[in-house]
Formats: sequence, C-alpha cells, structure tokens
Amino acid sequence: MEHLLSQLRQLRIPAMAQALEQQWQTPNTYDELSFEQRLSLLVEQEHLSRENNRIKRLRKQANLRLQANPEDIRYPAARGLRKEQMQPLLEGRHLLYQQNILITGPTGSGKTFLGCH
Repeated sequence: MEHLLSQLRQLRIPAMAQALEQQWQTPNTYDELSFEQRLSLLVEQEHLSRENNRIKRLRKQANLRLQANPEDIRYPAARGLRKEQMQPLLEGRHLLYQQNILITGPTGSGKTFLGCH
C-alpha cells in the first residue's frame, strides 16, 4: 500500500492518493462498487482538487480587494438584486459566451463586492 501511495505522489496526483487511502481505511463503504466505479471516484477526486487549486491560484493572481463568496450575497429589496438574476452570473455562464458584465448602482449597493466574486 505504501509503495502505491508513494508512486501516486511521485506522479503528482496526491488527491488520488488521499482518496485511495480513504477507500482503504473504510473498505465496507466501497465493497459494493465495481473497479471502474472506484477508479472513477479516485479520478474525480483528483480532478476536483486540481480545479479547486486552479481557482484559488487565479483568485490570488487577480489580487481582488475582497474575498467575496456567493453565500455572502444578501438580497434585500433596497439593493435591487434578485437571486434568479444572480444565479447565471454566479454559475459563470457569461464566461462561456465571452460576455462582459457591467455592474451599476448607487454608492453602498455592493458593486465592488459583486465584482470581486
């Protein structure tokens, strides 16, 4: 087991190694899964880890003034924000279509916060 984990880390797939270790520590959880299903879980874990690391790196490089999270957005009526309007923006659909976003509003309405998301 240690040799395999070492090889996974040498290949620079540490999240897969960690997921495999978790599978070994809780064997009853994964007993009913086929080889392909278990392998798929390992690969998915590595993919998610890399994607999360990429997003963290890009956010750090962007040097945004605020660390804004979608969960922190408030939708009081006075702000004029509606959750159903924000959902496509938070999902990044505008990036797929290479669209720009213009955020306007009065002082204190949360433009900077939204822009830093």
